[in-house]
Amino acid sequence: MCPCSVVYSIKFLLRAESPRDYTDLLLSWKHIPNVCIYDFARGLATHANLRNPENVLFTPHEGRLLEPTADNIRLAKEGHVKVDLPWLKEKKQLPDTGGHPLTGSSEHYVLYDKFHEDNTKDASDVLRRIELVPQLAGWVNSQAAEQLFSDMKKNNYFLNVMTPSAHIILMRNILHHYNTSVNKRFEKMYRTLTMDITLNMNGQAVMGSPENLCGEHCERRTKASLLRPCRETWTLPGHPLQEELIDYILDDSKPAEELIIKDGHTCLTRDNMQTLGQQREMDSMVCAGLGQ
Repeated sequence: MCPCSVVYSIKFLLRAESPRDYTDLLLSWKHIPNVCIYDFARGLATHANLRNPENVLFTPHEGRLLEPTADNIRLAKEGHVKVDLPWLKEKKQLPDTGGHPLTGSSEHYVLYDKFHEDNTKDASDVLRRIELVPQLAGWVNSQAAEQLFSDMKKNNYFLNVMTPSAHIILMRNILHHYNTSVNKRFEKMYRTLTMDITLNMNGQAVMGSPENLCGEHCERRTKASLLRPCRETWTLPGHPLQEELIDYILDDSKPAEELIIKDGHTCLTRDNMQTLGQQREMDSMVCAGLGQ
């Protein structure tokens, strides 16, 4: 489940539940979440990392928020340490290699849910608590999954007498209607605030009017590989975010090496883009990159 209580994937168990099953789910995803919450976090981190030693899943610190030193453990127990993960709220300006497309970070942590964080004898597990991360504390409700499980148990009287194939089909159907209900509830709440809801390029529902959002309709007209020497390309109408984007690109206070355009083998940094200048001159390198 995501923090909004939408179910992303499920697995039907033939054996008792274990970290193996959670790892199966994670490895089936195209992009693994930067933060996973599980009732046996230490076991999940150990199993996942041993299962794929050539490409360790949970790093750094084996999925802990800090290095498990005596000082860090003591400070965490006393509540005197916080681990700031700003990319959970705003994507990194310089994404890590292999980073998540929404956060830009390649770090992966596994934390305990609130119900099970005290059910451990390993002192270093205190470094896996949600409350240590300001961006998560008070925002992530780990009870949402337990509440869903409680509601789903009401269906056991008829699901348990079905054949495996019918059970799977009906369970997926039930969860589909559950997800639809969750989405409609949020949509209704936003509508009461007179906010428009649209999908961004990543398929996320965001607040704001469509004309103020960039998506496929903008990509088709601005992606470097799609540019053509024709009137339609070079006489684009004004875009609501155009001025803001230009100001951001030409901001001298930001890193010159920040990647601004990447399309196939074409890569242009802020330093390259700033050669455009204010008088509409165009540097030959930028010209070559856009025309490649």
